[in-house]
Amino acid sequence: MINDSFISDVQRIIREFIDAVGESKIEARTLEKLESIHKTMLNDFYEQFKPNLKGNKALKDELLIIKKRKVEKGADKQRKIDFINQLMAELIATASKFDVLPNLKFLHKKLKEEAKYIQSWNIYEQWIDWALTFGDCSYLATHIAKLTHSSSKGSSIDSRYFDSCSKYSDSYLTTSQQTTLLDTAYPDNKYSSISQLYNINVDGYFIGDLLRKNGREYLCHLTNDLKLLNYWVESFSQKIKDENKQSYFLNKQIYFPVVQNEYHLLLPLISSSLAHDIHLEHKNRFDEPLKSAFEQQKDKKYTNITVVRYPNKAYLHVTGSNHSNASSLNGKRGGRMPLMAALPPMWNTQLPSYADKNSIFSKLLAYELREEITDLSNYLILLKKKDLSVSEPKRNAVILNKLRAINSQLFNYLEGVNDAEANNGWTIISKLEVEYQLLFEPWRDDEAVKICKVNNDWQVKISKDFGRWLNQQLNKNKRLKLTPVQAVLWSDCFLMDLKEFIAVKEIEL
Repeated sequence: MINDSFISDVQRIIREFIDAVGESKIEARTLEKLESIHKTMLNDFYEQFKPNLKGNKALKDELLIIKKRKVEKGADKQRKIDFINQLMAELIATASKFDVLPNLKFLHKKLKEEAKYIQSWNIYEQWIDWALTFGDCSYLATHIAKLTHSSSKGSSIDSRYFDSCSKYSDSYLTTSQQTTLLDTAYPDNKYSSISQLYNINVDGYFIGDLLRKNGREYLCHLTNDLKLLNYWVESFSQKIKDENKQSYFLNKQIYFPVVQNEYHLLLPLISSSLAHDIHLEHKNRFDEPLKSAFEQQKDKKYTNITVVRYPNKAYLHVTGSNHSNASSLNGKRGGRMPLMAALPPMWNTQLPSYADKNSIFSKLLAYELREEITDLSNYLILLKKKDLSVSEPKRNAVILNKLRAINSQLFNYLEGVNDAEANNGWTIISKLEVEYQLLFEPWRDDEAVKICKVNNDWQVKISKDFGRWLNQQLNKNKRLKLTPVQAVLWSDCFLMDLKEFIAVKEIEL
């Protein structure tokens, strides 16, 4: 319920959020802004001189002397601002000397007044100015465009503000399902703190929603400048609403037929909020009391807790190493998007057990990875046929992407094999080398694996084995004659993905 006490709580939370950023960091950002507007004005001065240079060699020479002057190396931002002011003063003097551009003095005076005004702001006024300056495309959202492609500049969507999205929500599970979890959209991760403020929940209300509706009563305690407050209220409302939705060429678009020769253009967006609900549901499997209930069920013992299994689930990996680049919730998921099977039950060939095998590198694994390995092989043959170097950045990036596809399919296969085993700890009595036991069950902490886990040398060994094995598979095509040098490349790429795979598995358990 919104009352005076609630308003005071929101005011306090906003103030504490800005305090946590730190005064020095906020002031540094303000100096960056001042430096930027001074540079813009200086460049404008130079541009205004250009029409007066023709046929005036003396003016041109003087201007060139001023333009060649540089601030001392290592100068801080305030010194750079002072230096730019000094250059503008010299340009004004030069303009007066040659009787041109009388308006420069007035422009410089206005700039100094603006700078003085900005420097008079308290830290709250400074932070909010920064948030509004860089807050375009920062808002609360349920469906995130960057989950389709992390470089997408398309608009994300907050389905709560579309009545049609909730029309069938009582009858069906939809991607607009109501949730207490909201994600945040932003153009770049360095501006994510702006939408983090919006995402703070106070007694069931998001601060972003409060500022979106009317932020006056929640911001009035941060400034005594009525003009500034009015600007804040209007700007926050416009930016958080982001009514100018747009697509982007990196987004997926589908032409869906409705009648003959007519189509709807659909823009599928991933619901990060729903994905996170599913992620938390899967994660709860390893928390008490569900963990104990599953153990009881596995041991065929009674438990009064209902357990639910999600067979054939998979994970889509979104973005690279910095998962928060896509969205804040994507960062919390470690860049993994949970996927559940949407097909009726099907009979599948039972996955093999590796309890009595000495190695994972077999014909069966080659068969499981055949499509991905063939894709890489065909690309390498094409490069060789056209005598193109693999070291060229774009071609090298393509190779790395195809390698990661092989790695990803291998990890999916290993997870399936592990899930098919009846008991945790099955690797302890297996014939596998201890390094490969850890590949299946990295959470083990018994004495047999402790030495291996001290410095992660076991991951290096597996990666080298994989590199040699993949080289052998590729060299089955007689047109390729790959050497140990290529095996090292496969190994290095595999090691990076293996480390991420193992880290995620250890966190899950």
